Amino acid sequence: MLKQESYPAVEQHFHCDICSEAVTNPLCPVCLTGEVEAWLTMYPNLGKELLPKLKKYLEDMENRVIDYTQCIKCNNNQTNICPYCFTDHIFGELKNLRANSVIFKEFLQFFNYEGDVPNPHAAKWARDSWSHS
Repeated sequence: MLKQESYPAVEQHFHCDICSEAVTNPLCPVCLTGEVEAWLTMYPNLGKELLPKLKKYLEDMENRVIDYTQCIKCNNNQTNICPYCFTDHIFGELKNLRANSVIFKEFLQFFNYEGDVPNPHAAKWARDSWSHS
C-alpha cells in the first residue's frame, strides 16, 4: 500500500464571467482570436470587418474583469471567459456581418463546436440555430 500524501482539499476553479460555469478548457480569448485571425486569412474582407470588433471586445473584457486563470496555450493569466462563450460571441458577430452559410459551417467545423456542448451552452449551440437564411 502506498503512503497517501496530504493534498489540498479544495481545488481552485475559475468561472466564466459570461455563463458562470467552471472554465474547464482555459484557452484565453487572445489565443482564440489569434486562431480566428489565422482562419480569416482565407477571408480577408471578412477579417477586416471582424477583427476590429473582436479586439474591441477584448479591450472591453479586460477593463471589467477582476480575476483570470492561466491559459493552457500562452500561460498568461488572461482567461476570464470560457471558449464556448467567446466563440458564441464570434458566431454572433458573424451573424451581424451576414456571413454566408459556408463560412458558418466552416467556423463551427474549425473551432470544433459541432459535437457535445456542455450546459448551459447546449441551447445556444443547437443545430437549429446554426442555419443562416
